[in-house]
Amino acid sequence: MKFEELNLEPNLQKAIQEAGFTELTPIQEKAIPPGMEGRDVTGLAQTGTGKTVAFLVPTIHSILTRGIQGVSTLILAPTRELVIQISEEAEKLLKYTDYRVVPIIGGTDYKIQNRDLNGLNGLIVATPGRLIDLARSGSADLEKVEFFILDEADRMLDMGFIYDIRWLLHKCKNRKQTLLFSATLSVEVMRLAYRFMNEPVEIQINPDKLITERIDQKLVHLGREEKLPYMVNSILAEELEGQGIIFTNFKANIPKIVNSLRRFGIPITGISSDLDQKKRLRLMRDFKSGKFKFMVATDVASRGIDVENIEVVFNFDLPQDTENYVHRIGRTARAGRMGKSISFCSESDYGELEKIEKYLKQKIDVLPVHEEALTFPAGEFQAFVGGDAFDNAPVERNGNRNHGRDRGPKKQRGEFQRNGNQRGEKNWNKESGDRKKDFSKDPKPGRPSGGHKKRPEAAIQEAQEFLQKADSVFGSNGERKDKNQKNRKKGKQRPDRPDFQKQHSPNHTNHENKKQKSNYDKSKRNLFDINDSKRSSDKKKGSIWTKIKSFFGG
Repeated sequence: MKFEELNLEPNLQKAIQEAGFTELTPIQEKAIPPGMEGRDVTGLAQTGTGKTVAFLVPTIHSILTRGIQGVSTLILAPTRELVIQISEEAEKLLKYTDYRVVPIIGGTDYKIQNRDLNGLNGLIVATPGRLIDLARSGSADLEKVEFFILDEADRMLDMGFIYDIRWLLHKCKNRKQTLLFSATLSVEVMRLAYRFMNEPVEIQINPDKLITERIDQKLVHLGREEKLPYMVNSILAEELEGQGIIFTNFKANIPKIVNSLRRFGIPITGISSDLDQKKRLRLMRDFKSGKFKFMVATDVASRGIDVENIEVVFNFDLPQDTENYVHRIGRTARAGRMGKSISFCSESDYGELEKIEKYLKQKIDVLPVHEEALTFPAGEFQAFVGGDAFDNAPVERNGNRNHGRDRGPKKQRGEFQRNGNQRGEKNWNKESGDRKKDFSKDPKPGRPSGGHKKRPEAAIQEAQEFLQKADSVFGSNGERKDKNQKNRKKGKQRPDRPDFQKQHSPNHTNHENKKQKSNYDKSKRNLFDINDSKRSSDKKKGSIWTKIKSFFGG
């Protein structure tokens, strides 16, 4: 079926033709007609099947034909990248109209979002958290929302957004139509659809037949330390016409992979939650424009990257969630195209491999290991400079990037380089062979710098000095020798004089009354407290030093 047969609003039809959409995908063919009739729709389809257009086309068609003004549509998505992707598709379809689309995501300035929402006539695409903040502050008016769309419902519920979704559903009191799309049909998704939807049209696009049929899947058994050089050799050996994505389970691996591949001239970058939102969006734009050939990401981006030219997907680690494997490799073979995936399986991935093959109901083809690819390629390579944060990582002595913490502040490192020690040269004493030390910069010369342990002789000497000092300060009974001297210097009298209380306390009678009252209160305590107080009063009070010496048999 073609888009020309849908009898769409003329401006929308013109935008669809300009975007290059001709044939409808199966999910679009089944979801768009009932959506245009105003019925609720639940769509169950895997990623890469065209779900975004399936809910945007009927919604925009209804807005244009009815001339709805104000904020008429709310679209919720689980990740920031997916919000940006949906917004870009909506902008294409609204090109020849006066309606706008505003993406609402975290990590951006509230003032900018408030300005964009002011007088909005069109659609809001948002992640739940930031949208709730704006709705409670009054910046986002959801009272007139008629179309409520929930994309990647299973993912949102897995991320704990169920209460946020319910709050927003109740907030949209004027809701006329609800569209829900999900890759898997879980119990939570079914419960949500049953409670908030009105006899929805259920659409399932081959739920048991995954898109993996259009993807050439391969597997290589490697050790953990062999993955990185093997991937470098694999990329260099095969000239790709399109782009590629490398998925890893740990964001700490991203700078390691990026810097290792850049050393061999491979244009690559990476995104993770450690980067602020502006940098993530800029890197995604650069990747889509072709500035980078590869991108490294975690599963956070597995459902938010929609690039038409993805030719290959590398699984540096097998995902711990079996469904994420399908979402990862689904970044290729978009909209009916063919693609391929290469997964590396080490000794720590065997458990995940078994679950993935069980989920796919098929075995993944295993490639033979090329021994020459287990080490990094030899020769000289022109390193790639990406102009991002990965170029500023400090270099270790072995030539690899240092992904740990910086050795010191940037200012100190800059001064160190200006002094001629750019390669980590040390200041050595030519006569003795020892390293020079400038004690004028050491605030405490007696204390070793750099966290090194003291030599045994120095520790023994320090302990002896401490004991001598203690003997000079404390007497044999544990009392301080200079206690009376300190009191005399401060002008105080000895507290053991009989007239001490009368001379220094103008309210002497009050002290006596408090003393009697405290004795009276003690008499009202239980028997055990009385006996304890008698024994404590009969026993001569000793100092802490005496107790310590007696404890050690002194």
